[in-house]
Amino acid sequence: MLDLLLVLGVLAPAPLLAIVVLAVRLPTSGSGAGTFTARTRAAGRNGVGRPVWLGLIAVAAAAAVLTAGLERLYVATVPNGPRWGFDTVLLTIVLGLFAAVVCAGLAGLAAAAVAGARGFGAGSVAGLLALVAVAAGTVSAHLPLRAAYLAEPERFPVVGNLAEGDLLAPFEFFLAALIWALPWPVLGAALGARSEPAGRRHPVRDGWQLLLDLATTDLPDNRRAWGAALRAELAAIDPPPERRRFALGGAWAVLRSGWPRGAWVRAAGVAVVVAGGSFAASRWSLEHDRGGVLGFWTVVPSVLLLAVALAAARRTRSFGSGLRAGALAGLAALLAVLAVGIPESVVWAHHQAGYLSTGDAVPPNWQAAVRDVLRPEFLAGMLVLWTTGAAGGAAVGAALGRVRGHTPDGPATTAAG
Repeated sequence: MLDLLLVLGVLAPAPLLAIVVLAVRLPTSGSGAGTFTARTRAAGRNGVGRPVWLGLIAVAAAAAVLTAGLERLYVATVPNGPRWGFDTVLLTIVLGLFAAVVCAGLAGLAAAAVAGARGFGAGSVAGLLALVAVAAGTVSAHLPLRAAYLAEPERFPVVGNLAEGDLLAPFEFFLAALIWALPWPVLGAALGARSEPAGRRHPVRDGWQLLLDLATTDLPDNRRAWGAALRAELAAIDPPPERRRFALGGAWAVLRSGWPRGAWVRAAGVAVVVAGGSFAASRWSLEHDRGGVLGFWTVVPSVLLLAVALAAARRTRSFGSGLRAGALAGLAALLAVLAVGIPESVVWAHHQAGYLSTGDAVPPNWQAAVRDVLRPEFLAGMLVLWTTGAAGGAAVGAALGRVRGHTPDGPATTAAG
């Protein structure tokens, strides 16, 4: 039941919403196939036009360098996992999934910025190509090490719980998880696209304009005029050093613009529900010998964060506001998990019932039981699913808010957040 709730309530909203966006934006409305083909070609040209293609090259290079360094660090440290008290392979898999979530968000933001200047099609192309660049850079660094591992496996450490040839599987999990990221450039492009005629769209002048466009995309209603003023002031600045300082300062000011109204109340409510639910799940599982509460920790807060982000984004008609409200509620949920989980793990250890997280084995002492609650692979796994839920809720909420409010953002932003 929890797995079904996870799929339907947390993972499904973003792909479904992306399909709706494409269904609204792609039809030619009787203009003919030739017009559709011309628009597609124009989107492709604008999606890779300068400075986007320079950014794609930088993304691919950065992904290659980062992958090479992380893989070598992983190979060097994986034998030490048992001594450090956690599963290094599982932690790396979870961190890879989290990295895919981060890539999805960054690609969505890039698509929103490009779409604001060049239209929905160009933004979608730029965002999707950003994910392709990440995959290409990762593969270029991963394949040589993979080939060396298959040719001379004796040069690499042996991990007991892995089958032969699976040592580098965590990095392939990351590549597979990038498939989940594909809807987000579409949603980001719909978020950033404006209803202005194509001739009035301003070109992407440089990376500093792109940065400020990213930061000011989809501000709440009461901040949109301020964001537009920041962009207009940057457009009037010519010296590159001054443009850089202004763009960085403006982006930082946007990030510090505060939480949406009611976010603290919602966060407190999430903390109460997660704390009470964790305690009830722990005691019920202890009494009925049903295993640990890790499933509750990963799924139920994810659904709650989806609901909180959806409510905030629907009211403000802003994806960013919903995401900030979800982040605050996520922090409250984490504190609730730890506040209940640590003492409950001691109770489980006292009853010789196993570890609180999974209910297997029996901790040798209460200190080991507490450390199990704090295992980084468990905490990182919760963070991945919670982030996914909050992002999906913010996207759906912004879409519903704009449909309800009939905002003049055009069909793209009416269908997506």
